[in-house]
Amino acid sequence: MFGINIRTFEKLGPEERSLLEGFLQGFGLSWEGHSDLSVLVEDESGRLIGTGSLSGNVIKMMAVDPEWQEYGLSGTIVSRLVEWGRSRGKTHFFVFTKPGSADPFTRFGFREIARYDPFAVLLEMGIPGIDQFREYLASCRQKDVTAGKIGGAVVNCNPFTRGHQFLIEKAASLSAHLYVIVVEADLSSFPFRDRIELVRCGTSHLPNVTVLRSGDYAVSPATFPSYFLKDSSKAEIASIQARMDVTLFGNLFVPELGISVRFVGTEPYCPVTGAYNEAMREVLPPLGVDLKVIPRLEIEEGSVVSASTVRSMLKSGNWEIVREMVPDCTWEYLRSDRGRDAIERIRSSQGRH
Repeated sequence: MFGINIRTFEKLGPEERSLLEGFLQGFGLSWEGHSDLSVLVEDESGRLIGTGSLSGNVIKMMAVDPEWQEYGLSGTIVSRLVEWGRSRGKTHFFVFTKPGSADPFTRFGFREIARYDPFAVLLEMGIPGIDQFREYLASCRQKDVTAGKIGGAVVNCNPFTRGHQFLIEKAASLSAHLYVIVVEADLSSFPFRDRIELVRCGTSHLPNVTVLRSGDYAVSPATFPSYFLKDSSKAEIASIQARMDVTLFGNLFVPELGISVRFVGTEPYCPVTGAYNEAMREVLPPLGVDLKVIPRLEIEEGSVVSASTVRSMLKSGNWEIVREMVPDCTWEYLRSDRGRDAIERIRSSQGRH
């Protein structure tokens, strides 16, 4: 395109990052951390006039100077990001953006899958997409359940604790059938394959429980990236993302599985998870879904079982507290080679996940 310069970065230097942060702030957007690829578009004078980034399969931090919005810069940026992603084997992409910024993406082939007006819209393009995931959910639906409440719970289980087990047991006792949806995003200390195995092991004694994977459609980097950042300074952003995630849950999991009640534990510590619970209270009832809050399991008065405490105790080597907080299947896993690998990641990491 005449009169512009397009630069791509797999790793931004300090100067480019500072430039990008300042540009995004002018659009009410925040720097969301390192991406796999960032595109910076500059005019003839070197002034930044457009940008976009790709992280995993999520396009984010998209902004174009209003003076240049009629010149198709959004399409140019998206093309560069998608082309780069496809060259590395990606076939499925998401974008989380403002409703007023969705048109360039729909013209490029994205389609809307959830909306929270007037703040955000989620779009996707490619396969396997939401249609294929609907087929997966339909294949998991228990056709022989004809009466009673159908429950749903979304869990990360990083790792699976006695608290998770308690929540699922209580929810199962209140449901004709319960679907436990395990967050599939591999951004936690314990990998997804291990987390879902532990949930299946720890709930195998419950005949009315089905354990499912979430795909990219529940608490994922596309639907709720703030969950993986746990930054209390971005509480307002987390609140918007939480409502989008819950809306998608209502549009997808609820009709495909017949869910009429969602179960969640109380959240006394984490403001981001607390915002998610508040979003469910607002979004689910109008969709015909009750919200049932289960008090967290306590090992002693005032001390609740939590995965974050387990990770903290693993980091410090306090195995006595760990043993009190995890069921047998998780305890055995933690003493295995795979478990020890996860513990090493926790001890070498400065983050919370």
